[in-house]
Amino acid sequence: MNRHHLHLVVLGLTALGCGGDLMTADDVTVPSDTVADTTPPPDTTPPPDTTPSPDVGDDIAPPVDVGGVIAPPAPPAPPLATQADVFDERVIRTYYLTVDGPSWSTLISDPRAEEYVPASLDHEGVRYDVGLRFKGAVGSLQYQGPIDDIHSCVTGGAWNRTRCPKLGMKVSFNWSDPDGRFFGLKKLQLHTMNNDRSLMAEAIGYQLFRDAGVYGPRTAYARLVINGRLLGLFLVVEQIDGRFTRANFPDGGEGNLYKEVWPNTIAESPYLRALKTNRDEQPSVDRMQRFAAAVMDADDATFEATLDAWTDGDMLMRYFAVDRAIDHWDGPVGWYCDGACTNHNYYWYESQTDDRVWLVPWDLDRAFVVPSPIRTDFGMPDWDEPASCEPRQIFYGFIGQAPHCDDFLAKITRVMWPRYVAATEALLAGPFSTEALSARVTALESLIGAFVDEDPDRDFAQWTADVVDFRATLATLRANIVSKVAQPAGTQR
Repeated sequence: MNRHHLHLVVLGLTALGCGGDLMTADDVTVPSDTVADTTPPPDTTPPPDTTPSPDVGDDIAPPVDVGGVIAPPAPPAPPLATQADVFDERVIRTYYLTVDGPSWSTLISDPRAEEYVPASLDHEGVRYDVGLRFKGAVGSLQYQGPIDDIHSCVTGGAWNRTRCPKLGMKVSFNWSDPDGRFFGLKKLQLHTMNNDRSLMAEAIGYQLFRDAGVYGPRTAYARLVINGRLLGLFLVVEQIDGRFTRANFPDGGEGNLYKEVWPNTIAESPYLRALKTNRDEQPSVDRMQRFAAAVMDADDATFEATLDAWTDGDMLMRYFAVDRAIDHWDGPVGWYCDGACTNHNYYWYESQTDDRVWLVPWDLDRAFVVPSPIRTDFGMPDWDEPASCEPRQIFYGFIGQAPHCDDFLAKITRVMWPRYVAATEALLAGPFSTEALSARVTALESLIGAFVDEDPDRDFAQWTADVVDFRATLATLRANIVSKVAQPAGTQR
């Protein structure tokens, strides 16, 4: 077996057995009238192959320092049979990566380059050629930790492993082969959860969106081993791509997918830059341009009907009910100014056949923070509060703007507030209820506890205390949103 390969071994809930006797010699019959040659024949037996089987998962590449500790064996698990198994949150799987020294050096020399290096994946006798790279942007690479505790994962362009023992990674199955897939997936996203000491926020956040009937990515926890070294616990987050849209949206999912472009312009170029699917097919972004024009032209009297004509208005209100309940301040309601003011951490999908669009959540690593750093530390108004639109200094030297200055958000809070309140009350009575949240935290604590304990970069006792703090955070967020929807829109808390 090639020693420069990436191996995937799964672990789970039940032990698997193996057995059987090994045959080590062949029977040889010598005719009785033949005198045996007693001269020892030359030894042509090849040396034994001591390379471990891919299913063992301890394949070691030439020496390269990837951090971590020597990986213990992975407990067995039910085999992967379908794509749904990849995102089965009841099972924690182990992903074994192997990368050679020069490729690893390329990765760590510039984690922000977003350039893949070659690797391989062996799973159940099938070998995949894949690409491997680090993932992340300003929030997850350049700045880590609380707002008042700035430190960077990148120093002089290179990975600072003292500050950030883990970096998010992306495994691409279609990097060298456009048709390459892993159970139908083009990519595996491995998130570090560096900004979340409970290690539960993203998993709970995306589940809340899905429980509220909003199209959102699936998640599952995983152990990550590179070159035989355990790097610890990561979160696998489903890639938002054409496969995701085809699996979720009622029109068949072949329409355009856009990342981080807001319906506040009718210019073509921003939508073309944001386009993530259909880019090689002379794409038209006319539908998003017309959606933007429609909501920009609508006044308060016509906005609700316009929004319902273009979107599932109730689903959009459920989106904002979850987004505001978990206080995703770094998402659609977070506006940053560098010349023009923009928001980020979301996708839009537009139907291929109808004038219909949907908002999709993404990057929840800054959600579930109490108190809100952008409102508490920098005086940024809440999304429904009218305020001066003068750009203001916020964290890390960035410039921000009040969310209510965006015409689309302002109209939603003025016109759609009763429907937003109804969606929030349903959320509070359902998946964001005290009982449901407590049960979810308890289940995740039981699921990942042993894997946090073995993680070389985490302290189990501290994590246990952090989970207690997270429960308190959830209670505070719930109390905040109960208070919010009990008051008219625009009321300061």
